[in-house]
Parts: sequence; structure tokens; C-alpha cells
Amino acid sequence: MELRGDKVKAMRMANNWTQQQLAQICDVNLRTIQRVEKQGNASLETIMALCIAFDVRREVLFEVPKPEELEGDSNAFNKAHFMFFVLGLSIGLAVALLALLFA
Repeated sequence: MELRGDKVKAMRMANNWTQQQLAQICDVNLRTIQRVEKQGNASLETIMALCIAFDVRREVLFEVPKPEELEGDSNAFNKAHFMFFVLGLSIGLAVALLALLFA
């Protein structure tokens, strides 16, 4: 299941736990915690163990990010969107120019 790995990492750090400590608390492999934080992938058993470790409801781990949490990503998205627009416009102009030259 997909969950918010950044949220898990933030809660772990708020408790001043290492990944190894959280893995021991949850009775899972260290690699499992690393995968959860990096990719957001976790089994139902791991999710329940994280809920118990952090004393939170399951919904907290799946919370929709707030706009300020996405600000950095949206800027990157806007730049990429603009670049694709400019690229498309350039290709369109080049095709129009070629059409005029060979018409």
C-alpha cells in the first residue's frame, strides 16, 4: 500500500529515533523502514506497526499533503510545463516556416 513516506520520516525524526530504532519498535527489517520512507510502500502489517509505534490513526499516514508541502514540487512542475510549452511552440513555428518555404 502507498503511504506518505515523508510523514513517516518526519514522525520518526520528531521522536529522535533512527531508522534502526523504528525498525526494532515495529519488529520489521531496517530495509522495510528505508523503503517506507523512500518509496511509501508498506504492507498492512507494517502500516499497523507504524500506527502503534507513533500512536496515530492509519489516516495520518495517508494524509493528503498541504499546499505548502508541495510548493517546491509545484515550482519544478511549472518550470517543466513551461519548457514543454516553449518546445511545442518552437516545433510548431519550425513546421509553419518549412510549410511556407516549400509551398
